[in-house]
Amino acid sequence: MCDMRNEQLKPTLGTWQLWGIAVGLVISGEYFGWSYGWGTAGTLGFLVTTVLVAVMYTCFIFSFTELTTAIPNAGGPFAYSLRAFGTYGGMLAGLATLIEFVFAPPAIAMAIGAYLNVQFPTLDPRIAAIGAYVIFMSLNIVGVAIAATFELIVTLLAVIELLVFMGVVAPGFSVARFA
Repeated sequence: MCDMRNEQLKPTLGTWQLWGIAVGLVISGEYFGWSYGWGTAGTLGFLVTTVLVAVMYTCFIFSFTELTTAIPNAGGPFAYSLRAFGTYGGMLAGLATLIEFVFAPPAIAMAIGAYLNVQFPTLDPRIAAIGAYVIFMSLNIVGVAIAATFELIVTLLAVIELLVFMGVVAPGFSVARFA
């Protein structure tokens, strides 16, 4: 087993870039995943679910933050599981992370393609997905700081859009229609 006690990582991203990545991930869930839950659960049911998920996510964030400061290693879940559970635990966590990293980007690209197809019906969603994949892959190849800065800009635009949306719909809000 390797000795990870003396490893150090070179800080590449700043606080705002990390904030942009984290908030961008949550907002993208709203755009691409959460919309399907509103119709099924209703507003109140979805609020209960959101609160439960927020509590679990907060616990996850604190746990993961503690692990990243205690075991500074670019291996992420692999490194933490290797240290806690040995070779097989590390291998299992590394394999699960690999599967996530292999399948998540194409799924996200397909979601972007489908979203763009709704806005531009003549645009083939597969072509848009390939284009999105190439653009984001190129940004990451150029450098993680460039990719994170791009993510920060997109996240700030999304936050502004959500604030404008809330301002537009707020006058029509009624507690009677909430449930």
